[in-house]
Amino acid sequence: MRFNSRELVQVAQQSANVEKEGVLYMKEKQDGIFKSREVYIDRFFRLKGNLLFYFKNKETKLEPLGVLVIERCTVELDLEEEASNSFVIVCEGEDNPFKFAAVSEEERDSWIQALHMASYECLKMQLQSLREQVQAKTGRDPVTMPDSSPSGLDLDVQTDNFRSKTKNTASEDPVLEISLSCSDLPCDSQGTPPNSLVVVHIIVPQQQQLWVHHNHTEIADKNNNPLFLKTIGFGDANGVDTSTRVRLTVYNVKERMTGTMAQLGQAIFTLQDVLMASDMSLTLSMQSHDIKSKGKITVMAWINDNKVSLQDLQEASSSSHPDAPAIEHPPREHRTLSSAHVRESLRVHFDNVIKRSFRFATNKESVSLQVHEYMAEFQHSFNIPEQLLRIWIDEEKQKNSLLQDLGELDPDGNAATKQARELSLSAINLYSHRWQQLSPRRGTSFKRSVEKDRAELEFVPVNLHLQRMAVSTDSRSSQGVIYDLITMGAPTAFNKKYKNGGLRRMLQQQHTSHTAESTLGPRTKLQRTCSLRNEATDLRVSIIKKCEGLPEIAQTGSGENLQAAMSSLSKKVTELVSLCKDSVLCSAAEMYVQAKRQSNVDGQDVAASLRNISTHSSSQSQQNTHRWSGSSFVKSPTTEPWEVTWLNLEAAVMCLMSQVEALTSHGSDPDPGDWREALGEGVAKLQTSVDIVSAKISLFLTFLTIMENKDNIQKMHEIKYRRDIVNSHAISALIAGVCAMLGHERFTSPRMMKQLLHCGLLVEVEGLLSCYGDEMGMIEDMAVGVEDLGFVRLQFSRAENEDDRDPVITMGSHIKDGAYPDFNRHTLDVQIPVQGELFDRLPEEIQRSHHIRVCPSLFNIGINEDATYAETRFGSTALQERINAENVARLYSYYEEVASLHQDTDEHAGGAESISNLLKLLRANVAAKKSKNVEVLHLAAEICERLGGVRITSCKSGKDRTSMGVTLEMIQILQRHHDLAPHVFTQALDCIRSVGCRRENTHKNTGVRKYAFNRFQMLYIPKLYRAPGGTYGNIIT
Repeated sequence: MRFNSRELVQVAQQSANVEKEGVLYMKEKQDGIFKSREVYIDRFFRLKGNLLFYFKNKETKLEPLGVLVIERCTVELDLEEEASNSFVIVCEGEDNPFKFAAVSEEERDSWIQALHMASYECLKMQLQSLREQVQAKTGRDPVTMPDSSPSGLDLDVQTDNFRSKTKNTASEDPVLEISLSCSDLPCDSQGTPPNSLVVVHIIVPQQQQLWVHHNHTEIADKNNNPLFLKTIGFGDANGVDTSTRVRLTVYNVKERMTGTMAQLGQAIFTLQDVLMASDMSLTLSMQSHDIKSKGKITVMAWINDNKVSLQDLQEASSSSHPDAPAIEHPPREHRTLSSAHVRESLRVHFDNVIKRSFRFATNKESVSLQVHEYMAEFQHSFNIPEQLLRIWIDEEKQKNSLLQDLGELDPDGNAATKQARELSLSAINLYSHRWQQLSPRRGTSFKRSVEKDRAELEFVPVNLHLQRMAVSTDSRSSQGVIYDLITMGAPTAFNKKYKNGGLRRMLQQQHTSHTAESTLGPRTKLQRTCSLRNEATDLRVSIIKKCEGLPEIAQTGSGENLQAAMSSLSKKVTELVSLCKDSVLCSAAEMYVQAKRQSNVDGQDVAASLRNISTHSSSQSQQNTHRWSGSSFVKSPTTEPWEVTWLNLEAAVMCLMSQVEALTSHGSDPDPGDWREALGEGVAKLQTSVDIVSAKISLFLTFLTIMENKDNIQKMHEIKYRRDIVNSHAISALIAGVCAMLGHERFTSPRMMKQLLHCGLLVEVEGLLSCYGDEMGMIEDMAVGVEDLGFVRLQFSRAENEDDRDPVITMGSHIKDGAYPDFNRHTLDVQIPVQGELFDRLPEEIQRSHHIRVCPSLFNIGINEDATYAETRFGSTALQERINAENVARLYSYYEEVASLHQDTDEHAGGAESISNLLKLLRANVAAKKSKNVEVLHLAAEICERLGGVRITSCKSGKDRTSMGVTLEMIQILQRHHDLAPHVFTQALDCIRSVGCRRENTHKNTGVRKYAFNRFQMLYIPKLYRAPGGTYGNIIT
C-alpha cells in the first residue's frame, strides 16, 4: 500500500481522538548469539481509527516502531495460551498471526472489543443496521453520503446535475447564483496554508435521497482566507427549489494531477436560508469529522433574472413545499444584469453554448464584477465551405470555357492550354467530390483539431469557436458589456504539408518568374493583367447601365438631360478605348494573333470546328466567322484585328452622339416616343461593341496569363488549391466574427455605422505560431489567407423569417489583384440576413445592400519553445518581423481614415490612452528586437477593440496557446475597462484557465481536459501565457 510516513508519524504522535491506548505484550523475534527466538516484549500501543501504532515505551513523542492496519483481519483469543491473557490478530492472506498479551483478563477483553470495532467493515455493518432501523420507522433512507469518495474527485469534470439537460441549457443563466469565501482555515502539519477547494453537493427533499455532486470552485493556492472567483448556479428556465439543501465541503488539495486531497470541514444550508439572510449573505462554521470547528465559510447569493423576485421564489417553493417558512421581511436583493439578450443573440448563429460564471473584486470594495464566459460553435462552419466550393467550381468552368475559346494555337500555346484545361477539369472533379463529402454533414458545426489532416474536411476550419465575455456589476444601473473573440486553428492546408513552405513563399517565388511590366518598378505583367481585367469590368458595367438608362431619359423628352447623359456615356467609352490601347493589353493581343498565325489551320478556330463536325455542310461558310455557342452560331470575337475592334467601339459611340445631337437640335416640341425609337438601334450597336471589346480583353488576358505561367502551370494549380483551402478557413472565421457582432449594442451605433460605410470593417488576427519547422509554413499560409480577406465584401439584408439565418456567398465582379493576383478567382460578396427589428435600426445605405469592405491585419508572435529556437542561430524570425511591420502600416492607414471621418477630440486626442499613442507604441515594439515581445499582440488587440473591429486568435490547433491568449485578453479587458483589482489579476487568470470554458474546448478536441503542454514547454512560455499547475499534460492534438 502507498502511505506518507511523515504524516503517519504526525497522526501517531497526536494524543487527540485516541480510541484506546495502553501497554500490551507483543511477540517479536529476538536475535541471539546462536539463533533467533520469539519472546513477548512490552510495548506501548495507541489505537486511532483503524491504525494500531506501537511505541518502544510510553514516550510517544518519538517515532512509533510500527503500525498495523486493522482491515481484513479478525481478533481472536489465543488458543495455544503461550502467555496468560493473550489474543491474536489474524490478517487475510497471512500465515503468521500477530500475538499479544494483556496484563489482565479485563484489559484483554477491552482491547479485543476496541480492535473489533476499529475496522471499516465493522463500522459499515453498524451503519447499515442503523440505516435499516431508521428507514423502517420513517420510510426514508437517511444515508447522505456522496456516491463516490471525494478523495479521488476528478477536478477536471464540472457537472451541474441540478440543471435540466435540454439543448442550450448551458447557455441559460441560473435563477440564483452564489459566491463562496472561507476564513481561518487551518494549516497542514508543516504549517503550510491549504490549497483550498470547495465541492458542492445538493439534495432536494422528497425528490432525492442521496447527495448529488453539483459543482466545485477553483483551487485557491496557499491561503487561509480564500475568496473563490468561480460562482455556483442554481435553477434554470423552470425555476429553482428554495428548499434545496446544499452541502459545502472544503478540501486541501495536495496533488492536482491525481486529485489527492484531505477534507478540512463542511457546512450545510438550504437556499431558503441564504435568501432570508441579511443582504442575502450567510456565514457558517465548518465542522470536521471530529466535530470541531475548522474555520468559517461565507455564502453570498444574488438573483440573475430581473423578472424574478424573492417573493416569486418563495411562492414557487411554497407550492411544492407548503411547510416552508414564508419570507415576512424580504432582505435587500442582490442582482446582476439578466443576459437573456446574450443567449438569444448567440442562438441565431451559434450552437452548443458552454457557460461559466465568475465574480471578481474591483478597486471599489462595494462593487464586484459579475463575469459570464461563453464558448459556442459556429453553426455555418460546414455550410460556408460548401458555398465556396460551388463558387470555385463555377469559376473553373468559366476558365475552361475561356481556354476553349482560345482555339488552336502554336505548339507552345497548345501544350500550355491543354495542361491548363486538364488541371481545371481535375479541379472541378475534386471540388465536386469534396462538396459531396461535406453535404451529408450539414448541421455539423465543429471540426476537431485531431481531424485537421483529414482530406475530406480540408476546407472546413479547425476548432472554430466564439469566445464571449459578458460583464456587469452589482449595481442596478449596470447595463452590461459584451466582448467577443473568434478562436480557431491556423488557417492553413494541414494535409498538404510544408515541404516547399507556405503560400507566401510559393507566391513570392512565382512572382520572381513573371515578366516585369516595365523597367521602372517591380510590378509584373500578371499584376497589371488583373488590374486591366477589373478596370474593363467596371467600365463595361457602367457603360451598359448608362446605355440602358438613355432610352428612359429620352422618354422624358428633355433634350438637356439627354445631352448630359450622352456626355457622361461618351466619357466612359473614351476611358474604355484608352484602356484598349494599354501596352500590356496590346502586347497580349499581338502575342495571341501571332500564336494563331503559326497554327496549322489558317486562323480557323479548330476547337469550334471539332464541336461542329457533325453539323450540315451548309454552315461551312459560317464556321470561319462564327462559333457554336451550344444552341446557335455567334460571331467569333477573334476574326478581326484588335485595333479594328476598339475603332468600331469609337465609331458606335460617335454615331450615337450624332443621333442625340440631331434629335435635340430641333426647336419644335419633341415626341418622346420617336426619340426612344430613334436611339434604340444606336444603343444596341454600342452595347454589342462593348460586349465584343470585353470578350476580347478577357480572351487576350487569359492567353497572356497562360503564357506567363506556361512553365509553372502545375505549380500554379497547386498554389490555387492550397489558397482555396486557406481562404475557406479564413472566410469562415470572418463571417463568424461578423455574425457575433450583430448581438452588440455598439454595432448599431451611429458612429459605428458611419465607420463601416466609409472605412470598412477592421479585422485583426492574432497568431501565436513560431518561425520554426512546419509552423513557418503555417504562418506563410495564414499571412496570405488574412490578406485575401480584403477581397471579401459584406452586405446585410432583411431576414425573411426567423429561420432565415444562413449567410449567402456570391461571386463578385472583380478578380483578385494586388501583390498576389489570381486571374481565375473573383472577389466574394457575403450577404448576412438580419432580423427585422435590428435591420430597421441600420442606416438606409446599409439597408440598400451597400457593400462594406474588409480591412484585415495580422500580428504574430511565437511563444513556445520553437519560438526560442527560431530566435537563436538555429532559425530566424525575419518572416514574423516583416509581417508585423507590414500590418502596422495597414493599421495606421485604417486609423487615419477613421480619425479623419469622425473628427472628434475624445477618441483621437493626445494622451497616454489615445489610439494614436497606442499605434506609436505598437510601431516601436514591432521595430524592437525583443524576445517573444507579446506586447505587440496586446497593443494590436486593444487598438482593434477600440476601433470596433473583429478579433481572431489562432495557433496551430486553436486549443492550447489560443486558450492562454484569449483568457489573458479577457482579464486585461477587465483590468482596462472595469477596474479589476490588481491583487486578483493572477488569481482571476488562473481561475478562468482552470475552470473556465477553455478546459471544455480541450475536451471537445482531444477527449481530455488538459492543455497540451509539458513542463519543458512551460519553461519557455512567457509567464502570462503559462497554464496553471494540474491543467496541462502530454496530450495528442
